[in-house]
Amino acid sequence: MTSATSTASGEALLDEHRDGPGLMLALLGHEAMRRLRDAHTSNGLTPRQFHILGLLHDHGPLAQTDLAVQTDTAASVLVTQLNPLETDGLVTRTRDPRDRRRHLVVLTEAGRQRLQAAAVAQQEVEDHLFRTLTDAQRSQLTQLLVLVRDDLTGGNEHCATPTSLDRKTS
Repeated sequence: MTSATSTASGEALLDEHRDGPGLMLALLGHEAMRRLRDAHTSNGLTPRQFHILGLLHDHGPLAQTDLAVQTDTAASVLVTQLNPLETDGLVTRTRDPRDRRRHLVVLTEAGRQRLQAAAVAQQEVEDHLFRTLTDAQRSQLTQLLVLVRDDLTGGNEHCATPTSLDRKTS
């Protein structure tokens, strides 16, 4: 009898939580990340490298130290991300003419093209993920996710790193 009760309790617990928004978001997020990672890697980039190239595209050349701050990455880890990008000709690193101690990271034309191809692949993944939603539903989902993100990050719209989700408690 204990076994049957445990099984019934377990099923009821799973049934109760299976469709909870937190668990669904986590599981769907994992699947979405896998698909987005595949889109990026099919274009020769990791998601972090896609992020780096995107920052350089949007902000222009950045000091390597500033790029480390923007990506919330240790300088030594950033170097491991930049080295293959430079080897592939997607970025260049040069001395900052205003401060010779700093290195500027610059997106090359090849980097722009690779980023654009990866962005198209990412958009195709998103379109496939949300293909059953109408435009209005997709817009509503985005608005709801922005509300959750802003609550978790204190309004940080650049929710690109795990630390951006750390709730500030004081």
